[in-house]
Amino acid sequence: MTVIALTSAKGSPGVTTTAVGLALVWPKPVLLVEADVSGSSSILAGYYAGRVRHDRGLVDLAAAHREGRLAAAMREYSIAVGERGNARMLPGLTSPAQAGTMTHLWEPIAAVLRGMDSTGVDVIVDAGRLGIIGSPLPLMREADITLLTTRTDLPAIAATRARAGGLREDLVAKGVGEDALWLLLVGEGRPFPSRDAKARIGLPVASSIEWDPTAASVISQGLAPANMHRYSEKKFESSGFNRSIRTTAASIEAIIRGRRDQLSPDGLLEKIRGGDHRV
Repeated sequence: MTVIALTSAKGSPGVTTTAVGLALVWPKPVLLVEADVSGSSSILAGYYAGRVRHDRGLVDLAAAHREGRLAAAMREYSIAVGERGNARMLPGLTSPAQAGTMTHLWEPIAAVLRGMDSTGVDVIVDAGRLGIIGSPLPLMREADITLLTTRTDLPAIAATRARAGGLREDLVAKGVGEDALWLLLVGEGRPFPSRDAKARIGLPVASSIEWDPTAASVISQGLAPANMHRYSEKKFESSGFNRSIRTTAASIEAIIRGRRDQLSPDGLLEKIRGGDHRV
């Protein structure tokens, strides 16, 4: 079972759109957890275009946890994503005022997510923006990879650099390891290329999402391609944006496989033989 977390340091660089996009193309059964504590589910309002009622979601898990049925409730309260039938989404908070409720609930949720090995379901966490009170740090500490998502203009890079060190230190302190933290660029080359973002922020780049607001709006605003001026389903499927989502999914899987190989008995032995005594 794989846990992938997406977060950002500033503004709206595309965390939620990318998280939904990954869930739509993920090759295995997947649960998308909308853990952004800023409130007002942007997935229900965006991808679902307000057509799905917010009957149950993240905040209702508090009562379920007290009743000893947290894992069952997470399945029960989730809703389908896309048409393939292998992706589901657990809606987030309806108000920022509910964030305090989650402070003591993230750890039990993290334990349930990590315990989903037996079900064969992977997890994608939309962790929202770093530094918000009640943010889901415990979920990132359980993640196989955390993608610190940023655009490539100087203000975004500066904000991401300011947050990257603290997040990296936290993950190292909690035993996840600094190699679990990667950059995900949105709009590489607008204006800085990948190598500059890596050098300025000090983190490796996992992948890049192509800048295409029209294609992205199919996910972020739930717009049907057929209803968009001079657009089509075929054009969306073949768009650079959609291809970059698929490429990012493949990159994530490759990074996680590499980390697991290093943590395997053979991988650890190879590290020791190579003089890496950090193991």
